[in-house]
Amino acid sequence: MLIRHPPLFGLSLIPIVITVVLLVLLALASAWMVGELIADDLGGELRTFAQALIFVLALLLGYFFYLPVARVLLAPFSEALSRRAHTINSGGMNYQSPLGWARAMWEGLKLVMFQATIVLAALVLGLIFPPVGAPFGIAMAIFTCGLDFFDVPLSARGLPFRRKLGVIWRNKSLAIGFGIAAYLSLLIPVVNLLSLPAGVIGATLLADAIEGASQKTRAQ
Repeated sequence: MLIRHPPLFGLSLIPIVITVVLLVLLALASAWMVGELIADDLGGELRTFAQALIFVLALLLGYFFYLPVARVLLAPFSEALSRRAHTINSGGMNYQSPLGWARAMWEGLKLVMFQATIVLAALVLGLIFPPVGAPFGIAMAIFTCGLDFFDVPLSARGLPFRRKLGVIWRNKSLAIGFGIAAYLSLLIPVVNLLSLPAGVIGATLLADAIEGASQKTRAQ
């Protein structure tokens, strides 16, 4: 769907370009700060090595925190992409509850705080019970990936946070399956940049299917 519809691809390029620029700027700023902290008498080679090391580490940290940061900062673009995908998929119908940019970013921030709580609980469990730490951590990573993408079309519909969690819980098998696919795609460098728009579109189509099935059930 992303390839077949140029407007979707155009909307997808915006968050991808912004994300890459932000990550590179963050890495460059980190390297510059380290260079300023190293005294001149320690030599230029040490400064260059330290700056290069910090640059790479900053990019790695940006890679690991890419999805939650993008969910907050790029929330308006993600929801715009979801709206356009929903309009195409539904034959011209749009969401009934459009949200402003500030509300979209606030919804993204609430999700990230919820995920941070889950991740912290996984870390504590891993420290207390190391054998179950790694499997539980992977399970939580898959769960949070599903949450990240599903949250976008549900937020664009105007659902409050508790109702969004309810929708995901009632369709947890679909959410987990989608989360596995999203998690695996995020592990591939470069491809993970396309995972954000592709995941948003996929979650939108799946949310539309869930909503259609729910309406059909109520009609019966």
